[in-house]
Amino acid sequence: MGKCFCELLAAMSLTFVSVVAMGQQIVTENGRTYKLYVVEKGDGLYRLGINNGVTQEEIIAANPELKEKGMVVGMTIRIPVANAQSTASNAVHVVAKGETAYSIAKQYGLTLTELYNLNPSAMAGVSEGQVLKVVPDGNKSSEYRLHIVQQGETLYSIGAKYGVKASDIAEANPVLDINAIAVGTVVRIPHTDIPSEDDNFIYHRVAAGETLYSITARYNVAQDKITDANANINWQMLQVGQIVAVPKVNAYSQTYLSHEVKKKETLYSITKQYEISAEQLSEANPGINVYALKRGQLLRIPKRESAQNSSPATVNPQYIGSQSDVVNTVAYNYNSLGKPTLNVAVMLPFDAENELYRLRQARQNNSEINFKTYRYLEFYQGVRMAADTLYSLGTNIKLHVYDTSNKMTLATISQFTSPNIDLIIGPAKKDEMHNVAIMAKANHIPMVLPFSQMDSTINENPYLFQASVIDTLTSSVIDDRIIADCVGKNVVLLTCVTKSKADVARYEHMRQQCQQLGIKYEQITYDASKSERLRSMLSTEKENVLLLPTVSEAQVNSILVAVASAIDQKKDAKVSLYGMGEWLTFQTIEVEVFHKLNTTIYTTFAIDYNNTSTQKIMQKYRREYFAEPVAFTPYFQKNKGMSGYSEYALWGYDIAMQFITALREKGPDLIRSINDVKVGLAQSNFKFSKLSNWGGQINVGLKKITFAPDNSVTVSNIE
Repeated sequence: MGKCFCELLAAMSLTFVSVVAMGQQIVTENGRTYKLYVVEKGDGLYRLGINNGVTQEEIIAANPELKEKGMVVGMTIRIPVANAQSTASNAVHVVAKGETAYSIAKQYGLTLTELYNLNPSAMAGVSEGQVLKVVPDGNKSSEYRLHIVQQGETLYSIGAKYGVKASDIAEANPVLDINAIAVGTVVRIPHTDIPSEDDNFIYHRVAAGETLYSITARYNVAQDKITDANANINWQMLQVGQIVAVPKVNAYSQTYLSHEVKKKETLYSITKQYEISAEQLSEANPGINVYALKRGQLLRIPKRESAQNSSPATVNPQYIGSQSDVVNTVAYNYNSLGKPTLNVAVMLPFDAENELYRLRQARQNNSEINFKTYRYLEFYQGVRMAADTLYSLGTNIKLHVYDTSNKMTLATISQFTSPNIDLIIGPAKKDEMHNVAIMAKANHIPMVLPFSQMDSTINENPYLFQASVIDTLTSSVIDDRIIADCVGKNVVLLTCVTKSKADVARYEHMRQQCQQLGIKYEQITYDASKSERLRSMLSTEKENVLLLPTVSEAQVNSILVAVASAIDQKKDAKVSLYGMGEWLTFQTIEVEVFHKLNTTIYTTFAIDYNNTSTQKIMQKYRREYFAEPVAFTPYFQKNKGMSGYSEYALWGYDIAMQFITALREKGPDLIRSINDVKVGLAQSNFKFSKLSNWGGQINVGLKKITFAPDNSVTVSNIE
């Protein structure tokens, strides 16, 4: 994987900022509180101790591995802190070197939108030393603790330390590979949802400083009764958070049954099984929200006194819907006998049966189309083509198409579990995503967001995939990739007069990266009168790289034409130009100039017209839907619904091919192994990066397009 992708993944992992930044990540282990710190070049124990108000010995005691390995750049160490609460509750953050808006938002449990709302200037980029307003996520610390995996630890041993089942830890970290837990991995430890007592025991969670003696004294129970009831506890190594069952000396008569919530069990199924009402169950379990049950929870089930006294079974009223709430659905079967069927829900705002026919007719007759729905219909046409391709390869698929054009209620969303859905693609609109994402997580259904908006639940939802690349995440990564390509070359930075804050931030970022990598560069604010000066900057001994990091169409067009004319007079100089992905949408650009300057552009979508598989996909689409499929926009043209181009069809094809193939090959494990699935895609390069062991994944895949002087165009994936 290239350097820039490594840097991006580092920014998305739990490698938190150094001591210059406020609001460090806090973990608590065995009653001690630590700040996580990633070792940087030049760090030493003495300086870290001074900066954090601790001794070198205290840091070594918190990190025994330092005695053997010493400090290694990039390793995560614990630094003891005296008051974690005050450190974690700061309302501002000082930007450290290398941080991005995304990595800062993630650190504080914010979405990018929330961070930008608090700091509008951050939309133009963040810089070292900048002070940002942040809102720490104070809710998560009470639900989970964080644990750093040590040498020799397993999921079972970690669970024993905290009094938590290994299966509960795995469920709290769904993306974690439980068969290969690397030392240093940060995992979430859930606070177990146990009853305070049952018919025979009081359940006690061990607090810091407690011993067997203090527990027996508190409950006035003989030690041998407690030890006999807790044979698996090592009383010489009692751990904070462990659960101790304290026998009741005088057990009262049984009035409750005990029930452990199983996977996919619901409030409705449990109340129906025991013939009780939701209200009765809630009253019997005052510490549990029975409308949001979790697997592994222990419930007290009130015993019925007599059949005539029982209440009829009900469900949570917010999930009760009338028949009129049912969304318009249609199912398409790609099925052969004797093979399992994959049920895929496609949720888009259109009436599938009618609108597909209308769009086909409009394309065929070059007549007016419905601009509100055509992009979603094009997307779905691509999904249908992928289903057809997969069926020809032996995959059975049933597409359940849900029309979400009317606002979806919780009642309609709850229907999506009825056909035992294996995968959800969509929905398209942000106000629909949130509730569907909650439902998908509750039922362990992978869900793909195909369009640009990102739902905030992705930080806590391991079943959620953001497929479209987020520009704010990739712009700096692309810039870093470009600068990495400049090492050992003669670099000329072409600047222009711009009012765009994004352009200004991009220029500054490139300058900083050049300085960091030791790349010498010359800078020129270019116009036609500076041609002689530009020629004097060009080397005849090594390749010359021209950088023009602006997205102003007028500036790009005028500067490049002048530059191409200037270098015509210095033919012995080898020149390459690096441009921005936005340039591909410019309508006034002269493509010949791109080829003359040997232009390279990093982008998120591109079609390799030389690929035979892609050619077949495109030919089939042209034949069946009477439009030209393009990578969201044809090069150097602005797409319009009437233009005869289809900008979303290949996107639908790629998403369906990637995720249905992954579902077929990996089953539920696709949330951990989506990148292991290799599929021939038409325009995309899916590379998903997990936000954490308990959060969702975002696509960071990029493609590279080179317009060569021989008029050829080469498209490749960035690995």
